[in-house]
Amino acid sequence: MDEAIGQIIGALEETGRRKNALIFFSSDNGGPQPGKVTSNGPLRAGKGTLYEGGVQVVACAAWEGHIKPGSVVKSPMHMVDLYPTLLTLAGAALKQKLPLDGMDILPCLTDGQPSPRQEILHNATPFNGALRVGDWKLVLNGTAPASADEEGAQPKANKKKKRAAAVETVELFNLADDPYEKKDLATVQPAKMKALRQRYDALAKQAVKPKNVKE
Repeated sequence: MDEAIGQIIGALEETGRRKNALIFFSSDNGGPQPGKVTSNGPLRAGKGTLYEGGVQVVACAAWEGHIKPGSVVKSPMHMVDLYPTLLTLAGAALKQKLPLDGMDILPCLTDGQPSPRQEILHNATPFNGALRVGDWKLVLNGTAPASADEEGAQPKANKKKKRAAAVETVELFNLADDPYEKKDLATVQPAKMKALRQRYDALAKQAVKPKNVKE
């Protein structure tokens, strides 16, 4: 990967396009089986889960003359924000046939402005999901894999727990105070939990029903 990225940057420099290129690099999910195969640091869980170890990843952006070297952006962003950002840079219209889920984050990268994103829907399936609004995060059935494809990333105990689960689990975290999701606040913050659940349910209703779910 290092060699391939070096070849791309080398080609940009050789053709005189390096200064006119925004280079963005990001992972798509946290590492699987943390502690055994990979490490997600102190973040909870890993790939295939809705906890921060599965959904929070590092990313980097470079654009000479526009992004200050060594600057750090801590505002939450979503991968879908790249599309409208690149559209803006290219001078294309943000108005599309279907409404965009993403938001233009260029001012965050170049000027250090706050992210325009107030919420992030991590997932919404008939089995589980998670929603972040500001520093608050709601997790439904978090011990179940985030998708059938990711089931292999989960411990066997979690798989059994998913199959045997008859009662929905709801967790609430404040990521500003508890970035590693160790303290569930669902019972001590019922009003906040209810507000996030109502918002989550509203978003979940917009989702197309999976083809592998039977009536």
